Amino acid sequence: MLRHIPVLANEIYENLPENWEQGFDWTFWHWGHAEFFLSHEKEKRKINKIKIIGTDIDLNMIKKARELTKEYKDNINILHSSYANIASISKELWQFDYELLDLWVNLEHFKDGSRWFSIKTDAPLDMRFDQSENDMTAEKWLKTTKPEIIKDALEEYWDFSPKTSEYLTKLLCEQRQKSPLTTTFQLKDFLLLHHFNQKKIAVIFQVIRIMINKELDQLKVFLADFPTTLKKGWRCFIITYHSVEDRITKNALKALAEKWEFKLINKKVIVPHYTEVQKNKAARSAKLRIIEKL
Repeated sequence: MLRHIPVLANEIYENLPENWEQGFDWTFWHWGHAEFFLSHEKEKRKINKIKIIGTDIDLNMIKKARELTKEYKDNINILHSSYANIASISKELWQFDYELLDLWVNLEHFKDGSRWFSIKTDAPLDMRFDQSENDMTAEKWLKTTKPEIIKDALEEYWDFSPKTSEYLTKLLCEQRQKSPLTTTFQLKDFLLLHHFNQKKIAVIFQVIRIMINKELDQLKVFLADFPTTLKKGWRCFIITYHSVEDRITKNALKALAEKWEFKLINKKVIVPHYTEVQKNKAARSAKLRIIEKL
């Protein structure tokens, strides 16, 4: 099984509140960060009081995470839910010493061709993280989405020029009238035919994935709701990998620090050391922001 390597784990661990007991990992994946934290705490103190609650919307990830966390079964509780549900979850479970949101996509989603995220393997156009509740597949999105929404997504999320966005939107809408695209290779070959290179094709795939999973909408909900779920003196850690995600996060945290009783722990964004990037290329675009409730 492919394992998701936790990014900036040491930098987060060094900034955890002293003697923390209850944490929340809103994107649990293969529990890389939680494993790192617990293994280090185990060397220093008894961990019987430590509880880490994790959420994931991918039932496959939850199944594998539960197998991987058997050693720490008394410390880990995994819920099938989105980080956008932070308000309702925290209302039931009370408040947390730290919260972590890692917005990267699990390595397994790209390496396992059957998960439909990669341009390297032919598979049905799906791209959903949560196949149990979300019925908007990539194929359906390309077939039914209004042209102006497609154009705006291409411009907003990856800074395609208005001219390029309009051109690509026109091509996609004309194609769906002739013969809808149903597989990853059909979409890739269609884009290659119209002179989009591999790099731009990967970007287009990412835009579609962001849209059908409503990733930015969920991030905005989380940023609006998390302030009331932290205990005073404790911290929230957010790792972004995309300029739009980071801009949304930066602005929200800055506004909190100006108007609420919060302070930014790192006014300058934390990025991985070059040695981490050498070992894990997925870390190269990571940006960590930390905020504390006073």
